[in-house]
Amino acid sequence: ALPKILSQIAPAFCMGSCSFVVEKSKESTARVVVWREIGVQRSYTMESTLCGCDQGKYKGLQIGTRELEEMGAKFCVGLLRLKRMASPLEYNLPSLLDIENELIESSCKVT
Repeated sequence: ALPKILSQIAPAFCMGSCSFVVEKSKESTARVVVWREIGVQRSYTMESTLCGCDQGKYKGLQIGTRELEEMGAKFCVGLLRLKRMASPLEYNLPSLLDIENELIESSCKVT
């Protein structure tokens, strides 16, 4: 659910670049260990590039601090939306919706 939310709200996130397969070379990564040994169902690794993007809004641009901060803000919005989906009555309070709107509005704009 979180990757799908991020693909809808974060221009730097690409669902097509995601892989949910547990490869042998990844078995010792924290994501896989947390899933296998502790039973955390949704354990992800988010990777970034410093070389630039080859698709979407940032195609041909170098990734900088602003874009990373934007992704961080969108990630927080994604977590809030995920929690609201799981507990809609508890997390649809006006103050939380205001926080979500503020995060969306404060995201950096690429010029």
